[in-house]
Amino acid sequence: MADADLLFLALCVFLLPVFLLIFLKLIVRPRLVKIPIKSCHVFITGGSSGIDLASARQAAAEGARVNILARNLEKLEEAKTSIRLSIGIDVAIVSADVCDFEAVEEAVESAGPIDVLICNQRVFAACELENQEIKEIKGMIDVNLIGTFNLVKAALHGMKNRSDRKSVSIAFMSSQSGQVLYVCVLQAFRLSGRLVRVPELKL
Repeated sequence: MADADLLFLALCVFLLPVFLLIFLKLIVRPRLVKIPIKSCHVFITGGSSGIDLASARQAAAEGARVNILARNLEKLEEAKTSIRLSIGIDVAIVSADVCDFEAVEEAVESAGPIDVLICNQRVFAACELENQEIKEIKGMIDVNLIGTFNLVKAALHGMKNRSDRKSVSIAFMSSQSGQVLYVCVLQAFRLSGRLVRVPELKL
């Protein structure tokens, strides 16, 4: 009898933590959150190529009204044509330099109320710091950091004070090559006390 009791106790001691770990895994497992964007206004920067263009195409396909902003008007026109040919939907385009706050502010105001702002413009010099020119470093900071501040500053007031009180989102995205700079941008926003945390769009 004593042996049976000891065996039962040993099983409890072993199995209880296992069941607890399984339970915790089930309740705290990360889940992908998808933001419904049908009929929303999605404003994407750097939207003329790469992941930016893919984001614009996906948002338009899901029924969002899409604006894409980039510097190169020719590439923007190509992106607009590409989206129209692939899914049969037109998107709005605007050419502006994110480093120019007045130009960004004008672009945001002309686009109308924004539901989802995706800050995805970035530049990256693929070489070691010691081999980079100061001009290149300043250019990366201007586009990746100052440009992001300009975009959020231009859009945030209107997003916070919408009369319809709809939920709004701001997303910061990056390709792998610019990951270090992307982290620096997020850290700068944390330090400024202005970072808005939102779930990611499912692409």
